[in-house]
Amino acid sequence: MKLLLLALALFAGAALAQPVLHIEAPKGFTGSLGRDPAAHVSGAGDAILNIYPFKPLGGAFQEKFRATLLRELVQEDRQERKLAGAPEIAAIAVPGADEALFAKFVEDRAGTLRYRLRVAIRSGSAVALVDYDANGAKAYMGNWPTVASSLETMKVGTAKAAAPAPKPAAAQKGGGGGDGLFLAQTRRFVMRIGGTPGSGDWEITTRFYLLSKDGRFHRGYGLPSVPGGDIRTFDFAQAERQDAGNTGSFIRTGSKLVFRSAAGETVEGSLADNQLAVENLTFKKSALKP
Repeated sequence: MKLLLLALALFAGAALAQPVLHIEAPKGFTGSLGRDPAAHVSGAGDAILNIYPFKPLGGAFQEKFRATLLRELVQEDRQERKLAGAPEIAAIAVPGADEALFAKFVEDRAGTLRYRLRVAIRSGSAVALVDYDANGAKAYMGNWPTVASSLETMKVGTAKAAAPAPKPAAAQKGGGGGDGLFLAQTRRFVMRIGGTPGSGDWEITTRFYLLSKDGRFHRGYGLPSVPGGDIRTFDFAQAERQDAGNTGSFIRTGSKLVFRSAAGETVEGSLADNQLAVENLTFKKSALKP
């Protein structure tokens, strides 16, 4: 009986293991930072790399991909409407995946040709997609070296069970300047609603990191959403449930900080003289208290 229970426990553990696609964001692209899908836009706004996490797949993987390119799993406004010729489909090796296919194709969208590459990665009965969409052949080739470097980092792992938030280093007790609201000015590409595919505008906006005394963080654009604007009431637990890609824990060792989101992403930064350096930006500490 004990052996049977142990076997059932092991089986249940395996069944609950969820595949996770790990891929580095393309350098120089700006992203949606944890949204599903993660949309990374080129600096010129002429190409997008969408990363779709694993979702259940009903039916045979290869047959469905060859029939529909799994366009039904792509965000609706990014789905191809009409192909300008037959797609080129071939297998690709992705570490940790059961199998993977890619398709190169040209989309004819109301007379505008968009050059695209879609990679589908299967793990068990789930599939993840990476979709590269460029506004013409020139944009496709111009951004390709950066996108290719990102694709080379693809690998499949499993989601780890949620662990208690790591305690900050002893030197961080009492804040030590490591807690608070940190702000930076940056540019963000905003898609133009109703415009041509891939069109949009760059806007100057505020990027923030909110750090707590007990080693939690939340990041985003604008300012943290809290009742009455009092950031001391910010609910990190709720933020983690709603936006796991931008919320998690951090550890500080001296001036070095390591952020780990609840979605598993790790980012390193440094803190000195009330200035947080992370994401190639310098965040200055606000007078607002957490």
